[in-house]
Amino acid sequence: MRTWLSIVFGLLFLLAFEVQAVDKAKLRWARSNPQIDSIHIEGNENFSYGEIRKHLYSRPRGLWLAIKGDRRSRVQRETLGRDTLEIKYLYLTSGFLGVRIDHSFEIMPPDSNAMVKIVIDEGARYRYGTIDLIGTYDREYHVRIRHVVNRLTCGQPVNPFELKDTEVAIRAFLANRGYPYAQVTYQVDTTGSPDSSAVTFEIESDSLVRFGNVTVLGAYEYPQSVALRELKIRQGEVYRRDDILESQRRLFESGYYTTFQIRQAEDSPDRLNPDFVLELRERKPTYLVTRAGVSKSEVRDLLWDASFGVGSRKSFGLIGPRRIEALADYSFSGGSGARLFTHRYRLKFSQPWFMGVRMPFSIAYEWQPTIKDAEQDFDRRSWSVRIAFLKWFGRKVRADFGFEYENVRLSGIPEDEIPAIKELTGNSARRKFYASIRRDSRNDLFIPTRGSVTEFSGEVYGGFLRGDADFFKLQGSWSRYRRVWPGWVSAVRVRGAWAKEFGQTESVPLDETLYIGGASSVRGFEENLLGPLRLASDSTFIPEGARYTVVFNHEFRWKTVQFLNVLPFIGDIFKRFPQWQSIFVDVGNGFRNQEEMRFDRLAVSYGTGFQIASPAGPIRIDRAWVLEHHDFEYSDRWHFTILYAF
Repeated sequence: MRTWLSIVFGLLFLLAFEVQAVDKAKLRWARSNPQIDSIHIEGNENFSYGEIRKHLYSRPRGLWLAIKGDRRSRVQRETLGRDTLEIKYLYLTSGFLGVRIDHSFEIMPPDSNAMVKIVIDEGARYRYGTIDLIGTYDREYHVRIRHVVNRLTCGQPVNPFELKDTEVAIRAFLANRGYPYAQVTYQVDTTGSPDSSAVTFEIESDSLVRFGNVTVLGAYEYPQSVALRELKIRQGEVYRRDDILESQRRLFESGYYTTFQIRQAEDSPDRLNPDFVLELRERKPTYLVTRAGVSKSEVRDLLWDASFGVGSRKSFGLIGPRRIEALADYSFSGGSGARLFTHRYRLKFSQPWFMGVRMPFSIAYEWQPTIKDAEQDFDRRSWSVRIAFLKWFGRKVRADFGFEYENVRLSGIPEDEIPAIKELTGNSARRKFYASIRRDSRNDLFIPTRGSVTEFSGEVYGGFLRGDADFFKLQGSWSRYRRVWPGWVSAVRVRGAWAKEFGQTESVPLDETLYIGGASSVRGFEENLLGPLRLASDSTFIPEGARYTVVFNHEFRWKTVQFLNVLPFIGDIFKRFPQWQSIFVDVGNGFRNQEEMRFDRLAVSYGTGFQIASPAGPIRIDRAWVLEHHDFEYSDRWHFTILYAF
């Protein structure tokens, strides 16, 4: 008997030694980062091989991946974990709550490449049945909470991430109504039929909480009242989490602080009336402004710009912090024809509150001393005053309104020629009221994938403000962004405008009429050369300006093959700047009057574009073709600019 036991234990020892040796050898092989030759998947019944492959981190080695040096085509330390998580996410979001994944590598002779082997045990697929709410909470909120959970549709696959989001949404709803200590849990009944799994949310709201006192730390240069007035936290008022988030946004917009933190006081004696601490780091009260750059104008290909100034956030002793800036701006050309083109001086006063209302308000005075016009043989000087208001309604809607008063004087030409010169060159005194309202729900300012932008604006020139012309302009636009299928974004815009004279003015000044065509409206045309044209003395056509404009744009955008990443020396730089591609259709035109506004007079262009997502916004190259039409000849054009057209 002892002999047999010795033989058995000896065999087990040898087997264990062999397995350990194999495991160590395989571990050394895996650490060498072998190439992935193929991917083998078993047990998948509800998803195709291609659908699962699309979600994997692993990629079989191919020519393009070899050129790119893509690390996903080799076995990495994270390969197993990431593949397993990706497949589990796919199955869990589709209702397979008990899915199990067995993931391994196999050595492929003769090159010792790797085969990724994935064995899937899908389990049952569960679908939503009844959704119940139980627990202790104010029944006044039952309908609103029921509205939150109604996103879980009966018959749809049970999604644990969706359930977690719903749980968080219920807690957020209660936290914004005075119950920050509310506890929310959910339970999925998997003991019954998988096609009708009941979900129960249990809610314990706890007690109603009110804000306590707020202590300010770090207020040295500005009074504590400057920070406290930006807070929506008021002692004794019902606790709302959104009030804390809104307070942080308002502190940032005030411009007085570089960093800040609102937190609950650790030694707060009453959990139902918690005290808070606001910790600040202030900006310097006095600051210098210097800017330099280059620009392009109609008269010079290259202008050098420079700006210098000084500012104070205390406004020289006025009651409470205000901001005042003194700036000087210059533009000049270099080379043999070097000269100063513009020099203007501005004094600007602003404050975030106006008459007790949080409505940023500013007054700016600008003076442009006498200077020779860039093209014509006369001198120009001017001064202007601008008053502007800004009001936010929530986080998405913003309204701007104000007025500008301008005075222009021309000299160096006969008095009787001044009116004609003003009309021709746009050197008229323009005095206007303006207002705009904008709703922006985009998730990203540069490359939005969802949300919309709606904007309406109006400007009234002249009237009782006098000036050299009486007219108005109305403009409106709507843009919508949404994902239409994985990786693709649909962007749509509709825009229109109307300009009309009134009073004693016979026509809208040429420099204030509406212009269309180019990289940001209807591509395929030169800038501003779509719409009414007139024949110039040199037999070329120049834009006359329209009274009505209509534009429709539709564009599909997607992240393209990152081919710039493989370039030698600079490939690593482009890895930080994703490359996008687009196809688009633009439709629009400008019209002199309503009689001209017909569908058969709209220009149509189409094309494709390439974009590099830089930190300053997408750098865009578009190629557009104009469809031949009885009003338009076939043409094509490149457009190079920054930011999307809309």
